[in-house]
Amino acid sequence: MQKKLLALAVAGALVPAAAMAQSSVEIYGRANLAFDVWKATGATDPAGNLESRTRVVDGSSRVGLRINESLGGGLRAFVVIETGVNIDNGSNTGQGGQANGSSGLWASRDSYLGLGGGWGDVRLGRQSIWWSNGVIAQTGANYLYTAADSVITGHMLAAPVTRQSNVVSYNSPTVGGFSASISYSPDDQERGTLQDPAEKGSIFGVTGRYTSGALRAQVDWARRANAGSIDSRDVDGIKVGVGWAYAPGAQISGIFGQIKHDNFGAGLGTAASLASEVGIVTALGGVAGDTFNPEVTFWLLNWEHMVGQWQLLAQFYSAGDVETNLGDIDDSGVTAITLGAKYFLSKRTGVYVSLHQIRNDDFAWADHTGGGVTSGPLGLANAGADPRILGVGIMHNF
Repeated sequence: MQKKLLALAVAGALVPAAAMAQSSVEIYGRANLAFDVWKATGATDPAGNLESRTRVVDGSSRVGLRINESLGGGLRAFVVIETGVNIDNGSNTGQGGQANGSSGLWASRDSYLGLGGGWGDVRLGRQSIWWSNGVIAQTGANYLYTAADSVITGHMLAAPVTRQSNVVSYNSPTVGGFSASISYSPDDQERGTLQDPAEKGSIFGVTGRYTSGALRAQVDWARRANAGSIDSRDVDGIKVGVGWAYAPGAQISGIFGQIKHDNFGAGLGTAASLASEVGIVTALGGVAGDTFNPEVTFWLLNWEHMVGQWQLLAQFYSAGDVETNLGDIDDSGVTAITLGAKYFLSKRTGVYVSLHQIRNDDFAWADHTGGGVTSGPLGLANAGADPRILGVGIMHNF
């Protein structure tokens, strides 16, 4: 009798273990820290200069969980929970003391729950839309801690969306080298912060990708309707990138894009703003109540090249003057450059040195805003200042 009870107890213990055998849990992450010197001088108004400061910087360190379960019939369930951690200061603030939404809280980075199969997958949760360049440009995302392409979202004209909460997406399988993602988020609807509650906010995004041999391409489009609580503006963005992986670990690529704001300042007259509450409608010859529609066109060149255990990295970014329906905003152009070299001590650990320089025209205040690495962030008061970062760092992936 005791043997039968023991056998039943053992069987009972093994049943849930067998059920769980189909699930896998992976812990992964990255530790990325740099020692650097940051400054932003040359402002149109000298009072807007930010003098040199020496820093220890966290470069988007993170810890994540990947969970997968086979449900049979080719169906699977999966969960990703990725959290940014600031190893430099143990908080959720960036270098300038600004709130850094990419760190400090559970699921602060891309995190979602989904179901997938041969037809692709559906994901619910916090996801990146539009701003990630995938394999087209990985300099800042995977090899250093920032790069010139971060200025795409650090321009005076805000990008339509970056990492977004409350997203549902469909992600297709790869067929003939092609894959696509379609994303939707209700944006600010649940918070009720829209200026006109009858006009619901929303975000739509579409990304198409193609890889065949050495050729890589990616197209991103997104639209944010009724962006924010200040006005009823709509923000559109499009990027087209093409890359040529001419050798293992080596690539040359380019990205061309445009960001456009419609109905900016509608009904607000001189309170219309360009990210820093600067009244500009009347300065361009408009009158109170005029709709203000600014847009900017940009392009990026990216180069990655392996020489032994060294990876050489370079990016050049350029954006022209902001154009509006009321006329161009003179001296609002931006250029940026990144030069870097990374030495791989192993497949998981590398040391790097990098230079990042942004050149702002007299009425521009672009900045490296991703991951909280700026000691600004810059605003209208710093127009014309040129952020520069010179640093050395260590990155370990696990």
